[in-house]
Amino acid sequence: MMAAESDRNAKGVKKQRYKSMYLYQLAVSLIGVAVGVFHRGHVSTLFENDRHFSHLSEIEREMSFRTEMGMYYYYYKTIAESKTFMDGLRKITHDNISEYGNVIDATKKYSLLPEVLAGYLYHCAKSMGIISIEQCWQVERGEGLRPVTSCEGLGVPIYFYLEVVWYCTMFTVVILFYYAIVLGNSIKSGIIATLFFFYNHNECTRVQWTPPLRESFAYPILLFQMYSTTVILRQSTTPGSDTDALMRMGVSTIISLCCWQFSQFVFTTQIIALLILKWMKIISNDLYICICVIQGSSAALAMNVVDRNPLLYSLYFCLLFTSCFLSFAIKFSKFMNTKVQTILEIVLTIVCTTVLKSDFSIICEDDAHVFNLLKSKLTDYKDFHTMLYTCSAEFDFLQYRSYETIVKTLLLPCAVLAGMLALYFWYRNYQIKGYPKCIDADLAYNGLQTGAFIIMAIFIMRLKLFMNPHLCIIAGTVCSNRYLEKFGLKNEMMKTAVTVLLISAMSYHGLEKLQEERSIIGEYSNIEQEELFEWIKSNTPEHAVFAGKMSLMANLMLSTGRPIVNNPYYESKEMRDRTMKVYEIFSRKDAASVYFNLRNMHVGYVVLEKSLCFGSANLQIGCQMIDLWDMVDNGTAKSAGKLPLCPLLFRGNAYPFKRAFVNNRYVVLQLDYSYYVEVKPKTSIPLHYQS
Repeated sequence: MMAAESDRNAKGVKKQRYKSMYLYQLAVSLIGVAVGVFHRGHVSTLFENDRHFSHLSEIEREMSFRTEMGMYYYYYKTIAESKTFMDGLRKITHDNISEYGNVIDATKKYSLLPEVLAGYLYHCAKSMGIISIEQCWQVERGEGLRPVTSCEGLGVPIYFYLEVVWYCTMFTVVILFYYAIVLGNSIKSGIIATLFFFYNHNECTRVQWTPPLRESFAYPILLFQMYSTTVILRQSTTPGSDTDALMRMGVSTIISLCCWQFSQFVFTTQIIALLILKWMKIISNDLYICICVIQGSSAALAMNVVDRNPLLYSLYFCLLFTSCFLSFAIKFSKFMNTKVQTILEIVLTIVCTTVLKSDFSIICEDDAHVFNLLKSKLTDYKDFHTMLYTCSAEFDFLQYRSYETIVKTLLLPCAVLAGMLALYFWYRNYQIKGYPKCIDADLAYNGLQTGAFIIMAIFIMRLKLFMNPHLCIIAGTVCSNRYLEKFGLKNEMMKTAVTVLLISAMSYHGLEKLQEERSIIGEYSNIEQEELFEWIKSNTPEHAVFAGKMSLMANLMLSTGRPIVNNPYYESKEMRDRTMKVYEIFSRKDAASVYFNLRNMHVGYVVLEKSLCFGSANLQIGCQMIDLWDMVDNGTAKSAGKLPLCPLLFRGNAYPFKRAFVNNRYVVLQLDYSYYVEVKPKTSIPLHYQS
């Protein structure tokens, strides 16, 4: 009787445990979905508030996608507006518009998997009749401008595209929430990390201002890949035991590499972090080989979807191949002691990777600008291409304002505290378990990964989108049960009280930042650029080839459909060389030589922008376009008394070019002409330029 009663009690306890686990998982899922849905609504509202997007004309909406955003959206638009999906796909896989003179497969070169999938979904939804244009209205714009018709609804291609972006960013927060829970072993860690993300939203993401950028699609997948790696490392005692996590890591690696050319650099930092853990004996050699094989296979498969050269000859692939090969070799080496073996492996990995990458750089120079950019940050090295980057605020060092924000909202202090608690926890474990069992491989990996992201963000402000979300995840672990219990807080009520106290403290400035972000109200308008594009559509042949400022060319291709010779895809060496030839028009070279260089590129029209010709007060000292050219030739032309060419073409004698269009901001110069009428500026402005 007593045995039967004991069995019933055991079954009751087991049933109660399963019920509690089910309720816990249900609560986690509901909170995860809730924060994801809120974030989707949050970013879409911010985007609408910033531009009053619903009341813009189609051309204004397209123009609001500046720089490479316009280029990426152009390819989606090509698919969406084609009769069938396959017809649109054929057009972009035989693209002769974005790099006139070349016929390229744009899907491979520009990482257009998101646009291809979005275009396919649009055609499917349209054919099934499940999307439509909800409403249209006429908008009076005033100032002598003609009224425009604006339409909303998923039947409008641009709205469907944005909806895909908003759903991608929804998954960013959902994954971040789960990531923090897994790392901190507590739902409280997930809540803290998510609140930190929202309180530092402008420091964590820019999807609300730049939806079509690659990071909007790739970052959620990158975050999921790192989450899967964390799960694998948690099971590090039995390499390959969690096959589901290994498969998730492999698939997410493929998708990330196909969505964003920068993903390879993130994975390089990941491999370095894992190598450090291996060398420190925190993870096994077998586990590292297993991860390397999965990532190597994933990269090889990704090469069938994207341009293979940048990946095959990348630092990521060189490091992956070298370290995996040496790990296999060391595995069968028995004649050295462990310490000597590790030192030899470190030296060989660094030397072999450097030599292999140096040899590959001769074959493929597409990523040379990245290493030159890093070189320019660490030394006084300068060249034309690195100056174009470093003169942009996005590629400057991390600004003081960013540090101030993450300190005020307690993000940085909590992340530092979490790191100190982890070290203390490992020290306590060392006395019991010894080294290296005292260290949690998953937490150590995320600490190293966050450290890599911090270094990247300090040097290039744009990369803070990697640093701050990971700081949120790390900061969430301060409420981990393992730390709170070490300080004697074993009562659940006390743990909750500490969590509420932390939320109250971080919300003081956090809610202020959130309200400040939501209070941004604006309306997009660019009359001069709209005039330019309308003139081009009405007064130039459809096959007319254009050249000019990189960012403007992307918008010009999108809104007018005209071929361009240079675009903002600066990762390509050929495009960097083309752009430098086009930008000779901003140098001190004579007009005739620039004219014939452009004619050799089959350019029919060049668009000049006033700020590039005469400089802008917003640019740093030494960052005017003419300053870059003076740096290229060491000031030789300036010393010889040669004047800048662009101001002369903009307002003076444009020969051998001919002015075809002039407004307050732009001048279009015609090259290949049989008949022309030179257009004089509307106002007589004396030619002057101060260098």
